Amino acid sequence: MPKKKEPTTTKQTPGKVQCTSIKSRRHPHQRCEATATKGDFCSRHAKSKVVWTTDSPPRPPFTRKQRLSALKIFNFWITRGRLNLRRQLGPAAFSPEIAENKHDIYSFESLETIPLVYRFSYIDVKGHVWAFDLRFLVQLLQHGNDLKNPFTQDLMPKEVIQRLQERSERLRGWKVPIVYTQEEGLTPEQIWNQKVLDVFLKLTALGFGVNMIWFESLNIRGHEIFYLRLWSLWNQVHASLTHEERERLVPGYKSGRTPLFKWDPFMVQGQGYDLKWWRKQNLGLMNAFLSRGQDRDTQGSGAIFVLTALAQTHPRAAESFPWLAGID
Repeated sequence: MPKKKEPTTTKQTPGKVQCTSIKSRRHPHQRCEATATKGDFCSRHAKSKVVWTTDSPPRPPFTRKQRLSALKIFNFWITRGRLNLRRQLGPAAFSPEIAENKHDIYSFESLETIPLVYRFSYIDVKGHVWAFDLRFLVQLLQHGNDLKNPFTQDLMPKEVIQRLQERSERLRGWKVPIVYTQEEGLTPEQIWNQKVLDVFLKLTALGFGVNMIWFESLNIRGHEIFYLRLWSLWNQVHASLTHEERERLVPGYKSGRTPLFKWDPFMVQGQGYDLKWWRKQNLGLMNAFLSRGQDRDTQGSGAIFVLTALAQTHPRAAESFPWLAGID
């Protein structure tokens, strides 16, 4: 008679007691291989306490026909499901490496870190693939302006916007949030990038197509020039602004607690302040011009100050706003 097959056992380390629980509900025929730290059980199985025995039922067998049927269903959903998702999410849904941009513009993390449910991509008129987090594009749409690619400032095609709206409605139907939720643990670089993005989103909301790279690419000297230009526009006679008009544009601009310009530009230029210091000063200054006004008109006037100084500082901004770059 053939010998009865002995149940498989796991090797134990001398001096250590193996957990007496089953490995899991999906694997009841296998014994947990962890060391018992809480009585006869490991910390993972200390509450469930389902004891493994040699009589634990084996995995139920499947016939060849059942396995082939399951494989056919699996392949169907993989093929049809991926094609359907690709139509909704775009060409970079499963291959983010083909996109021109390699990082998410909002978090500055790799595109692979964007959850699949939020990946959205499209091909522009030049044949370039661009990928974004859908929540970022929805945030841009909420400002009510034409949706532009923030990397190129080109308008997104209408069919792409329609696909974005359809995908957003589908997610809302599934009760999946389509806005950013408050997250903890962001790196200092991510926090900074979001602050810069918020300021440039305000410019976009006010109707000005701007590129945040103009600000990010400025060196120390560029930031010194930008600060000086903005200070001159605000203070020189040709601005023709009374105290009341300035107070309406930027409330509290002369306040000791919230002054608009904290430093005289001639006192801080060439004094050894690093790039991080200048970027922080100028971003706060831009935000004051764009957000302190009490209505859209005054905020729009503040945006003209910011764009004029930027056009007189950065050559790419000057190409986009030549009528502002020529203002002395």
